[in-house]
Formats: sequence, C-alpha cells, structure tokens
Amino acid sequence: MTTTDDRIVTAAVRLFVEKGTTQVSISELAQEANVARGTLYRNIGSIDDLFDRVVGEVTADLHRRVSASFAATDDSATRLATGIRMWVRYAHENPQLGRFAVKFGLSEEALRTWMAGPPSSDVDAGVAAGRYVLGDVSTDSVASLVLGATVSAMWMVLEGHQTWREAGTSTAELVLRALGIDAEEARRIATEPLPVLQPSA
Repeated sequence: MTTTDDRIVTAAVRLFVEKGTTQVSISELAQEANVARGTLYRNIGSIDDLFDRVVGEVTADLHRRVSASFAATDDSATRLATGIRMWVRYAHENPQLGRFAVKFGLSEEALRTWMAGPPSSDVDAGVAAGRYVLGDVSTDSVASLVLGATVSAMWMVLEGHQTWREAGTSTAELVLRALGIDAEEARRIATEPLPVLQPSA
C-alpha cells in the first residue's frame, strides 16, 4: 500500500470502530484521513466497497506477516497455535486494529479471507498429515472454532480480563486439544516462545 492508502485504511478502521458500523461517508473519511475527496475517489473507488476492501487488506497483511514469522516451522499444529497467539498479541499491541477485529472479525469478508488464508491451509495440512482427529467434523466447522476462539481471546485482552499471554496460550491450547492433540503436547506447543512479527511490506 502507498502512504496515502495506508492513511485511508487507518482512518477507515478508526471510523468503523468508533461508529460501530460498516458505513462511512466520503466526507467523514476525507476529514479523518486528512485527504481531499478527489484523492479518496482515486484510491478507494466505491465507498460502498470500502469495508470489504479494508477487511481484506488488513487481514491479508496480518496473515502474511504472521506466516512469514514462522516460515521455517513445518508442523501444522505449531503453526496454528503460534498464529492464534500472535493475533492475540497483535490485538494487545495495536488496540485500534484489535477492536476492529473483535467488532467485525466474524463478518462475511473476514470469514472469506480466513478461509482462503494461511490458517485454513494449516488446518488442511494437519488433517492431511493425520495430525488432527476431526472425525466427521468439516474444516468449515474448524474454521469457525478457530476464528471465534481467537476473536473472543482478543476481546478478553482488550477488556482487561486476561493478559495477552494468558488468553493466547489458553486459547491455542484448547483449540489444539479440540482438534485431537494430546493435552501435554498441546500445552507444550502453546507455551513455546513466540517469534517476532514481521513488518508490513
């Protein structure tokens, strides 16, 4: 993203969170981003598509950064648990984007991005390798479990009920156990040191 795009996305996230709605006006966004209306039209196209675009860009960027942070890790369970914990830590370190994820993390666009992203690939790889025991449970159900649990953990942190370490670790551990990982191994994986989150491109 260009600097202008970044300012627009940041301003849009602020407005979405503050207003609690996915609808903002061109005037509101131009003022919040401190750019001319013409610049907005050139950079975002339709205001009606703004929310989906912001969700897609923010989610894709964070998925890319998280995945790059543990690119050398092959084990799908470790990748999934680390990803959950890094998202929770990210919400703590970036409360505005954390609140955006909590408020809109279960939207259609967020779910679609998740289903096409690295977490879903890690679940599929774990199933293919026999790492997870799902029985007749579909991977769509696993996706809703992982996303719902992660968003809830972020909320617990942002509301001050748990530290990011506690929320991230317990959520990752419980998700792994739900997927059939042995309790002792799930605990070990969920408490491994976290890598540094890679910067945005």
